[in-house]
Amino acid sequence: MKSKVIRSIVLAGTFLSGAGAADFDVFGHVGGFFNKGFGDGNKMYDAKDGKTKNADYAGITAQLGLDIGFGNLHIGAAGWGAFPVYGTPKDAFDGRNYAQYMYTTNYADLSDLYVKYDGEIELAVGRFDNEFLKSDWIVGHTQGVAAKWDTKYFGAWATWVNDYSTFGYQPNRFGSELSQFRRYSSSFNNFDIGQRDLFAGGINIDLGFLKIDPFIHYWLGGNYYAGNHSMVQAGTKVALELGSDNGIKSISSARFLWQNILDVNKDDTILFWIDEELRFKDMIKVGAGWYTVGKNNGIYAINDRSRFYGWRYLTGNFSNYYFGTNESSWYAFAGLETKVINFDLLYANGDYNEFSAIVSWNVFQMKDDLGLQIGGGYVSNGFQSKQKQQNNAVIFAKISF
Repeated sequence: MKSKVIRSIVLAGTFLSGAGAADFDVFGHVGGFFNKGFGDGNKMYDAKDGKTKNADYAGITAQLGLDIGFGNLHIGAAGWGAFPVYGTPKDAFDGRNYAQYMYTTNYADLSDLYVKYDGEIELAVGRFDNEFLKSDWIVGHTQGVAAKWDTKYFGAWATWVNDYSTFGYQPNRFGSELSQFRRYSSSFNNFDIGQRDLFAGGINIDLGFLKIDPFIHYWLGGNYYAGNHSMVQAGTKVALELGSDNGIKSISSARFLWQNILDVNKDDTILFWIDEELRFKDMIKVGAGWYTVGKNNGIYAINDRSRFYGWRYLTGNFSNYYFGTNESSWYAFAGLETKVINFDLLYANGDYNEFSAIVSWNVFQMKDDLGLQIGGGYVSNGFQSKQKQQNNAVIFAKISF
């Protein structure tokens, strides 16, 4: 027993003596989000007093983490939490108000607990932000293993996802990481290996003006649309980039995804999605797109890189999911991207409808990553009838570090 204590002291001393060579990076954020619904489609029954009320909510989210770097090797941990400040109406079935529905009453989670290696091959094990994979559909925090290898013209990636949570975050959508909170399903429970596991991989061909990114996903199990079955998805993204960042640049992309739930008849579905974006001086963007989904099922994904705000920002009883069964829509957009002001304007019409205008202002951004961002705007489900109209005004603010 004594020898074990001595060895532990020696090991700790060795670690501390080398700590001077380590880089310590504290990261995280504190932010608030307020969402006000004021259309007839936003109204819901309030079990508290039996009246019909607009669905409104406000909440606070925060993350605090520490990354310790030893050259290319990183060890990190972080917690992410949320608190529902205000919400109406109150649900008749479980007694939660709308803010508790959006942020849950499970207020905290361990968002990160990882070991990473950042070299020509990037490898992460544990819980981590998997943005480095650059996947179109697996974006957020995942629990498992992920690896990526990159060269100038070619790359490959693979991941095993045992569990996942986006915590509300959607790529390209301002303020989305503040808009809701859902922790990992296995947190404070068990790892549920084999219950919702995802095995995925892909390759990245980059010829400068032409990028081709095929992928395959195999879901071991999960409640998608027809019980606990395995599911296969495969597809690709092809992007053609012409012009330069200093002038006019055209980014034309086409995505294709095929999905099949195993042992379920007539469930195959596809997504075909095209998008054209013109950028001026790498600041102003305008463009349009169109997509269609097969008639047998909607598309199941952890996340996506679309431009739509409605699914997360519109309140009420409607899901507003854009990649649903047998749905097709076109959209047009414009925006501004600078270091200070960012702006998104979008109109979509078809089976999915949306009009949104969101602005984000970086009030300040320090070299040590300390910054303040505030923003807000308006999101609706397009020009619907009065009974179906959903209108939401949102305001958000975030201090990041």
